[in-house]
Amino acid sequence: MRIEQAIFTSLQSSRLDGYQLAATSSGIGPEQAKELTFWGPAHDSLWDTRCDSRSVNFHPLSDGAFCLSCTTLAGAEYSGRGGGRVYTQMFVLTRDALAQFANDPFLVLRALSAAGRLIVLDQVPSTLPSVPLLGRSIKADATLAHSILEEVGEKVFRDLADAVARPDRVAVSTSGHVERLFQAAIHTLAFDERLSLSFTTGLKDSPRRPFKLFVLPSDPSIVLQSQRQTAAKVIDLVGESHAEVATAR
Repeated sequence: MRIEQAIFTSLQSSRLDGYQLAATSSGIGPEQAKELTFWGPAHDSLWDTRCDSRSVNFHPLSDGAFCLSCTTLAGAEYSGRGGGRVYTQMFVLTRDALAQFANDPFLVLRALSAAGRLIVLDQVPSTLPSVPLLGRSIKADATLAHSILEEVGEKVFRDLADAVARPDRVAVSTSGHVERLFQAAIHTLAFDERLSLSFTTGLKDSPRRPFKLFVLPSDPSIVLQSQRQTAAKVIDLVGESHAEVATAR
C-alpha cells in the first residue's frame, strides 16, 4: 500500500512567500490540498521550542481520509524572524491503512519512522513521491498500559480515559511528553471509535485546528484562558503523585 504525503512549512516560492503547502505527492488533489493548508501549523505553533521537540498530530479530512503529521522546528525562517521554522510532514491515510495498524496513528508513525520516511528536507522539491506503508500491527507495546499507570497514576489515567470517550474537548496540562500517554488513551477506546479521537501532542490550540485532545503547559494562567475559550475538560498531570509523563517516544 502506498500513501500520499505533503510538506507544510515557510519558504519563498514562485507563487507565495511564507507558510504554505510547499509540496505534495501527485495523489493529493486541490480540495485535499486546501484542507491540509487550513490545518497547517505556522510560526510559533509549538509549545516546546527546543530543537529536538516534535508534535504528532492526527485529524480527519472531509473526504473520509485522515491526516497524520509530525511537526518539528527545522532551522531558521527565511524572513529572519525568531522562533525557528515550523516544519510539518503530512501523510494522508485511508481507513484501510489505519485498520492495518489497529486504528492507532502512533503505530503507523512507528512503521514510517522505521522505514526512514520521516525526513526534514533542507530544500523542499516541487513534488513529492507517495511512500509505501509496510507491515501491520494489531496492538501497542504490551508494557504500555502498565508503564503509563505507573507514571501518571490510576486515577489520572481513568479520568483521561473517561474524558476522551465523551464528546467534549480534552486538554492535558503537563510539562512532559505525552505521546505514550495519548497512545494508551487511544487503546481504551473500541476499535471503531479510535479514529474519532483527533489529537496533537504539542501544537498550541487554535480555532483552525480544533483537535479533540490537546496539550497545555503547566501554567495556571494559560490553562484558565484555554478553559474560557474552549470549555475543554482539563486533566492536570502536574502536582499528582505520579506527575511525570512518559519521555520515551
